[in-house]
Amino acid sequence: MAGSLVTEALEQAWRPVLLFVLGSCIGSFLNVCITRLPRGESILFPASRCRACKTQLPGWANVPLLSYILLRARCVLCGVRISPRYFLVELCTAAMAPACYYRFGPGGLFLARLSFACALLTAAVIDFETGIIPDVISVPGTGAGLALSCIAPALAIPDMPSPPSAVLGACLGGGVLLATARGYRAITGRDGLGRGDVKLLAMIGAFAGWDGVPGILFWSALTGTCWGLGLMLLRKDVSLTTPLPFAPFLCLGALLRMS
Repeated sequence: MAGSLVTEALEQAWRPVLLFVLGSCIGSFLNVCITRLPRGESILFPASRCRACKTQLPGWANVPLLSYILLRARCVLCGVRISPRYFLVELCTAAMAPACYYRFGPGGLFLARLSFACALLTAAVIDFETGIIPDVISVPGTGAGLALSCIAPALAIPDMPSPPSAVLGACLGGGVLLATARGYRAITGRDGLGRGDVKLLAMIGAFAGWDGVPGILFWSALTGTCWGLGLMLLRKDVSLTTPLPFAPFLCLGALLRMS
């Protein structure tokens, strides 16, 4: 009896650690996607290389989180400074894995929510860095959300939208932003939202269902407005007409609504 209690206690103690390590490894792969997808490069080949000296990195220099700390944020080969984005993405996914597990429990819903959160994080960082959202994330992601809504009952995955709700969510999400973008351009003569934002919200709507879209738009608009106003107060080169990436706030709104 005592032995089983000790074993159970050890499992309870190590589970979040293992999930944290797993999440950091996923984050390392997301960094590859964030770096290569906007350039149209393969996310599988070649092996990781330094962007400055173009030399393949040794395996030990790719250990998530630890290598960044031990190498003091510099390439082991040429010494060029490594962007803190790599560490932050790995840290975020390392935290998301145990958070999703303890929020949604083991099983299909945990995997679905963690995968969705990883796709959102990837899209948000790419848009923040480059101003684009690759279709390779949004379009297959929309299809995945619609497919999951169909197979969720068979896989006993709870809290997923029904197929009609997922379809309406994708149409409503993409349709609202598309109408907003066209209306803004008709009034101002400038582009306010990109097609990437439209496709991203269609993907989010497929996972959230039609009834989740209004709340996601509310939180996205609120956080985006606060960010823009804060930048205007802190920086003189930012004004009401300065283009700002919207995907990070759409993704944040989705995470807040669906957490």
